[in-house]
Amino acid sequence: MKTIRQYLIEILEEQEMDPKGLSKRLKISEKEVHTHLTHIQRSLKAQKKKLHITPAQCLRCDFVFKDRNRFTRPGRCPKCKEGHLSPPCFKIKSV
Repeated sequence: MKTIRQYLIEILEEQEMDPKGLSKRLKISEKEVHTHLTHIQRSLKAQKKKLHITPAQCLRCDFVFKDRNRFTRPGRCPKCKEGHLSPPCFKIKSV
């Protein structure tokens, strides 16, 4: 039987997904997804793979959070102060 992290890796190798989609698919909380992604990112280095992150983006002014290192969705845009943001998306790619 596979672990949750193995399922996450399998899903992210096939398609790009956001934490909410992953949590629904695996029936775990988004907070758990963020925790697992942190560990997956470290373990992929040994497999010569990388967790590619499509950064969150403000849906009002199109500001992109390209320098953000956390897996969680930001609270609001620093440019326009709007809280309507797209979540970051993740995909596993070979190096």
